[in-house]
Amino acid sequence: MRQRVSAALAPLFVSRSLPGWTIIVLLVVIVVSGGALRGLAAAHPDRTYVSQDARSYALLATSLTRGHYHQRRNSNDLRWPPGAPAFFAVAAKLDPSSPAAGEPTDIPAAYWLQALVSTATLLLVFALGAVLAGPVAGLIAAALIAFYPPLIAINGSLMSETLGAGLATAAALLLLLALRARSGRLYAGAGFVFGLLVLTRTDFLLAIAIVALVIAFAAWREGRGAALRRVGAFAGVALLVLLPWAAYASHRAGSLVPVTTGSAPPAFIGTYLPGDGTTVGLKKALEPQIRKRFPEYRTTKIYKIPASTALKIIAARHPELTRDDALKRETRHNLVKYGLGDPVSFTGMMLSKVGRMWGKYYRGGGVHYISAVTRTFQWVLVALSVIGLAGLLARRRMTAPFAVIFLIVLYSTLLHAIVVSQARYNLPLMPMFVAAGVAALAVAFSKRRSVQETVSP
Repeated sequence: MRQRVSAALAPLFVSRSLPGWTIIVLLVVIVVSGGALRGLAAAHPDRTYVSQDARSYALLATSLTRGHYHQRRNSNDLRWPPGAPAFFAVAAKLDPSSPAAGEPTDIPAAYWLQALVSTATLLLVFALGAVLAGPVAGLIAAALIAFYPPLIAINGSLMSETLGAGLATAAALLLLLALRARSGRLYAGAGFVFGLLVLTRTDFLLAIAIVALVIAFAAWREGRGAALRRVGAFAGVALLVLLPWAAYASHRAGSLVPVTTGSAPPAFIGTYLPGDGTTVGLKKALEPQIRKRFPEYRTTKIYKIPASTALKIIAARHPELTRDDALKRETRHNLVKYGLGDPVSFTGMMLSKVGRMWGKYYRGGGVHYISAVTRTFQWVLVALSVIGLAGLLARRRMTAPFAVIFLIVLYSTLLHAIVVSQARYNLPLMPMFVAAGVAALAVAFSKRRSVQETVSP
């Protein structure tokens, strides 16, 4: 196994165009520069607007340092996965001054811990690109991510995307190495990291099945037994990581909760055509009812009104049901009324959500943080990755490592085309997507075969 892992890592610093010392120097420059920018964001966090997600993560992290998992009385704490709160709780423990006095929803040390993880992610991006297509591809991918503004700015907010990006990239790298080395231990390691990823970003939950299918397909030539062992190592460990939290959350909720109880609101909002599938759009569509039923918000800007107020109005249509059950019923109604009744507009709404996810950036609350330059940069990165994917398909050079990354990105895009889509949801995907995209360009348009030819399905 050790020889196979060493062979899998061999492309890291071996290049026909650059000597090894040059690669190392360039990598150090990229990581130090990217880390400095992330440190700057951590040193000057944006506290002008704190989204509900950031507020809840901080409150839950603070509660974890005191031995429980509660924001406040009567709050639905299981709406948020535990990964980010646990991560921020570590920061609070490392720094006795956190959380800051008088600011219970702020954990200053957490910004620096995020910056550290985000900087380490640059090394993972390099390794991912290098193992896929050589160190030059790894350097280009790492440089693009190092200077990608949204992944810098997010370190100034207490959100889950920074940790999610690091875990997603680490999981992709371990999967790639496992596919090359055919190592059960590496598959188990990938499953462990993937489990942590799901506990941080619940939207990756169904991706476990997609990855398992790719693993089985790649191993099928070696026999059913090999495929089952590798799928079992990956999926089994991933599910074992999820099991303790699922047991706790299910016991606390009184019903089965795989990770969170927060699926009903995103599904309803994402299928509500009058609101264009967005949270702010929902509040605008229901604005007259909100201001009439909740007079305390009569003069509040609509994007600052909690989404829960709009959802209460929807849930009130079914007083005999719980809020989540009422929203699930209304989601089915949306699919019939809008999905079947007006398929053209409904499809247009889904496409607009895809554009929002990949063409914009904001931290929540409808407050946008993107310039024309950043938007152009973002579209260029997405376009390069898509062209790389198209090139692999056209030249029949698609291999299992590329397939698993692109399928995860496709799954997440389709998921958020249906449920709520926010622009920051691309951030956990962007590092591995860009690494795979740059590597795909190198492989698809080079005369040499992919370094991953040995695991071609």
